[in-house]
Amino acid sequence: MAVAERLVVERASKTFSGGELTVFADLDLAVRDQESVCVLGPSGCGKTTLLRAMHGLVGLDEGRIVVDGSVVLRPRSNVAMVFQHFGLMPWKSVTANVAYGLELAGVARQEIAERVTRYVELVGLKGFERSYPHTLSGGMQQRVGLARALAMEPDILLMDEPFGSLDAQTREILQDELLSILQITGVRGGRAPATMVFITHSIEEAIALGDRIVVLSARPARIRETISVDIPRPRTVASVIAHPRFVELRDRCWRLLRERTA
Repeated sequence: MAVAERLVVERASKTFSGGELTVFADLDLAVRDQESVCVLGPSGCGKTTLLRAMHGLVGLDEGRIVVDGSVVLRPRSNVAMVFQHFGLMPWKSVTANVAYGLELAGVARQEIAERVTRYVELVGLKGFERSYPHTLSGGMQQRVGLARALAMEPDILLMDEPFGSLDAQTREILQDELLSILQITGVRGGRAPATMVFITHSIEEAIALGDRIVVLSARPARIRETISVDIPRPRTVASVIAHPRFVELRDRCWRLLRERTA
């Protein structure tokens, strides 16, 4: 039975520098099961901090985050995160990097082997299992990070600008591949990760990947507006850009970003 609201942020606030710097305040957000939500906002508005709080890596000063009815106090096994800067261990091979989280979770050795094989192939890295990160391109390294997250077969996938440091061509290729992964069967025992929260600076990326776009204000961040992306799936980046609604959605996001930074 589907959960109506898989992840809920309630009146969340976070400060740094002894309370002198408030990055976001009084945030409320509900993410439904099987929904992809993209979060847009200017640099320094707390997008990454919010995502890390969703994962349980940092605590809030006020409010709470609830996953499947339980308050998030620490990282959970059914929530996986993909970081912008890959986060790979340079002394481990592709196979070992993908297997790492499963080993920490105590998954049986045979199950680890099966999942690593499945998800390395799914992200297009078959044949590179014994390669080390320094021998891989940036795009390939990010595929390893994605495979590592997917191998956990999470209920919730948190993505912190995972394609932000890549060149434009590689970025679009990986956007298309992520769309494909989210739309095919074979992940999580026959379906894609149920819920995704994706942080980005790119309006086009948010439109391509999101069911909804949450636009944050400048620091201290609050939700400026939530926009529904009424472009049907399955999608590719090219099909989204060609859709009649694309320009209207892009212009709406851009106006919101300019208004709050003016």
